[in-house]
Amino acid sequence: MPVRFNPLLFSLCLSATLVTASCGGGSPDTAVADPPSSETPPPFGAPPPSDAPPPSDGNPPPPPPAESTTPTACSALPAVPTRPARVRSVADFGAIGNDSVDDTDAIQRALNSLAPGEWLVFPPGRYVHSKSLHMQVANTVMWGEGATLHASNPSDQAIWIEADGASVYNFTLTAVTNTRRTTPWESRISVFGGTNPRRLLKNNVVRGNRVVWGGAPGTPLANSASAAGIFIYHATNFLVAENTVARSLADAIHVTAGSSYGKVLNNTVKEPGDDMIAVVSYIGDASTSAASIAANFAARRASDLNHHITIAGNSVSGQYWGRGISVVGGENVTIERNSIDRTTHAAGIYLARETSYLTFGVRNILVRNNTITDVQTTIPDYTAGSISASATKTGHGAVEIYSFVFTDEAAISTLSNALVAENIQVESNTITRTRNDGVRIGTGWGRTSTYAGRRSDGSSFTRTYTGGLVGQIGVSGNTMTSIGGQAIAINNRPTTQNNITCDSNTDDGRAASNGLCSGPKPPVTAACAN
Repeated sequence: MPVRFNPLLFSLCLSATLVTASCGGGSPDTAVADPPSSETPPPFGAPPPSDAPPPSDGNPPPPPPAESTTPTACSALPAVPTRPARVRSVADFGAIGNDSVDDTDAIQRALNSLAPGEWLVFPPGRYVHSKSLHMQVANTVMWGEGATLHASNPSDQAIWIEADGASVYNFTLTAVTNTRRTTPWESRISVFGGTNPRRLLKNNVVRGNRVVWGGAPGTPLANSASAAGIFIYHATNFLVAENTVARSLADAIHVTAGSSYGKVLNNTVKEPGDDMIAVVSYIGDASTSAASIAANFAARRASDLNHHITIAGNSVSGQYWGRGISVVGGENVTIERNSIDRTTHAAGIYLARETSYLTFGVRNILVRNNTITDVQTTIPDYTAGSISASATKTGHGAVEIYSFVFTDEAAISTLSNALVAENIQVESNTITRTRNDGVRIGTGWGRTSTYAGRRSDGSSFTRTYTGGLVGQIGVSGNTMTSIGGQAIAINNRPTTQNNITCDSNTDDGRAASNGLCSGPKPPVTAACAN
């Protein structure tokens, strides 16, 4: 599983719970190798291309979504702000594009000089920075005007947003990388509170940026970010829109730590090293006992559960590890009108409670009008580090839904009734070409397995886990073609209270259901009622 950054153990002793610039791992019922923790830096290589070329696999483009592509009220984009008549220019502080001088200090002076509401504009050119750039003044804007920001330090490379309303528009971002990393400042754009990470950041916008590779495979410019491309931590009312993220070493877009009322809209993701868009809510780490969690579960939930997130209109393809779009712990989430293509390793859409990464459950999730194509049927066109193009597939369905709980968690009703996968509606999606099932629900039910891990002090531990509660799930109006397994696979045993309903689904033009389907559709409002 991917390595996570845990500030509880970090030498700066930041007062956070769990931070990661990578996502939770694959399903515990699979045996897949961990990504590497280090690799030898490759030699310096080719000059940056003018644009990051899209991957080509020779397959026809995915079909349009099954139903209307018109945004709902929840997923409509706001207007781009109009540039004010008077702005500050980074050139006035000594930052000059297209020279060989490190512009870090000049850019930081410019950012620090802004008053709330002011814009800092970068004229066209390539600006090099060797440290993270900190936006610490509220309601300020960094505006790209065709500029490229190049990060030369793999371990400190973020545009680091630390103030309410601070926003970043229209940059091309490249970076030097040498191995996959995990911290917010090793991501390329990071909304993260810095020395006060538990402060709730408000009204941040990341829009119109291109986080892309700058050089040929095998060079330090081959990847766009050491960790996540765009990292959102404990933020509310945020917007991540119309960005391109290609070949980040961890998740392309990662939302975590109690973020809420956010929108991830109309982004393009290509070939990242983990999940393409991930919403992940951590409770602790896998060694945290059920008794410890139960003692303050309500407070943990209020602080660290992601909720009211809309993920819509995105086009994602070709990751070489992880999943397409995932909610691993989260509530009130809408996933609609996305194109999810060539998820080479795992599920196209993944909704789960994980034990290995000790997340919250998933509840009140709407998955509709998405196009999911080629799930584990291809090998990746691009990989980095020691990840092999022939890495073991997870066996997930195109849409994968499950809950695992540790046996001590299952024995405490507060936890067993909360760490669930329920109130989920999967409707009107088009699923084409899968290695395994179209929709797979309830993996791991009825068996007990052993999880082996290590604590922060390096000592080992083992815990047993089993399938948790999965139910109140609707699967309706989905069109499936060339499914390698079952159209709808149900591995748990639904009950009247925790039922799974199926209607109007087709598989190669024929009606598709499952004998375990029954009962009414679940009550799902998701991110909003529209």
